[in-house]
Amino acid sequence: MPTVTIAIPDDLSAQLDPYRDTLAEVLRIGLQEVKKAQGLTLYKQGHLSLWKAARLAGVSLREMTQYAVAHGLRAHVEEETIREELA
Repeated sequence: MPTVTIAIPDDLSAQLDPYRDTLAEVLRIGLQEVKKAQGLTLYKQGHLSLWKAARLAGVSLREMTQYAVAHGLRAHVEEETIREELA
């Protein structure tokens, strides 16, 4: 497993202290949230379908739809997207 060294602000370091033993999981969750946010931004801008945004984030269409709704969007999933998801 590669080792990565980063400099982080003191306040963030203090917040991470209780999670020192599970930093890989914290990073994994944070990265997935960033990917979902990026996918949702591209979806809102019309660059991606919600299905492709879900794929970019590495989550299911259902999870991405729930994420979009939680962020105030009324997610529209086309019939073709549903067929692709079920295939």
